Amino acid sequence: ISMYGANTEPTKTFGEQCLVARRLVERGVRFVQIFHGSNGGAGAWDAHSNLKSGHTALCQQVDLPISGLIRDLKQRG
Repeated sequence: ISMYGANTEPTKTFGEQCLVARRLVERGVRFVQIFHGSNGGAGAWDAHSNLKSGHTALCQQVDLPISGLIRDLKQRG
């Protein structure tokens, strides 16, 4: 769980989604898509001002969970 950041903020919510994605893949689901935004939309990623501060905060939410998911899937083959 810590590999996905699912135990601490600010990565908890997205980390949990990545962990669910891994479990779906383990159970044979062939296509899994994870959204980081509002209801599958771009959410805060669709920014037109304060890009550096906004995207820095968003990257802090997704970087660890994404890397954890990739490492975990690679380890599991």
